[in-house]
Amino acid sequence: MKTVTVKNMVLGAGRTKIAVPLVAEDSDGLMRAAAQLRTLDFDLAEFRADFLKRADEADFVLAQLEKVREALPDTPLLFTFRRAAEGGSCPCGDDYYFTLLRRVAESGLADIIDIELLAGDGPVGEAAAQVKAAGAAVLLCNHDFERTPPKDVIAGRLKKMEALGADICKIAVMPQSPQDVLTLLDAAYSVFQTASVPLVAVSMGRFGAVSRIAGGMFGSAMTFAAAEKASAPGQINVGELRNILDVLNG
Repeated sequence: MKTVTVKNMVLGAGRTKIAVPLVAEDSDGLMRAAAQLRTLDFDLAEFRADFLKRADEADFVLAQLEKVREALPDTPLLFTFRRAAEGGSCPCGDDYYFTLLRRVAESGLADIIDIELLAGDGPVGEAAAQVKAAGAAVLLCNHDFERTPPKDVIAGRLKKMEALGADICKIAVMPQSPQDVLTLLDAAYSVFQTASVPLVAVSMGRFGAVSRIAGGMFGSAMTFAAAEKASAPGQINVGELRNILDVLNG
């Protein structure tokens, strides 16, 4: 399997990496959140730009990204703009979405850029190529906040991400029962056997907490934890999660 190396982090090798979302509505809140992150033990920061009140202003988003980069110069940085259709905070059309991703890539400020799988094969493939050409890594993702699809659907989406040029493949689903969590983990493990890039598989909510803790045993290279404000249901506090992973990894 190919690994993804960003600064001092190697994703897809060694211990499960911890990503912490950076969530704020305005510039002041963002800087406070970034300052808090500097006191925590984690591997990667995820700037959730869609939480900004002015998320529909590309210039403003880029300016905030630059501030985050300056505040966390040595921290691997994932840029995510999650649209409302996939559980995010900002509804926007494809034109704005893909233009913003291109500008973020060209800025060189983000190490990894998140792209939504179901935004269309053509535009997604083009965006992935633009991100790679700019020197950043591509994380293709898919989220279902209502249910857990069947194993073959989950596996098919992860494989499609790889086929479209993902450096990292991520899927997050909502379980309605413990069996749904097993379905997600089973699908992730089956794809992991032949995948050539790192996978991230998350089952959300109360039932899915075990996937955030033990996902690495089933092929998931990274898990998401909360510093203060969670960006998805079921995220565990980063300090608590680090302690748990330390126990699991001996």
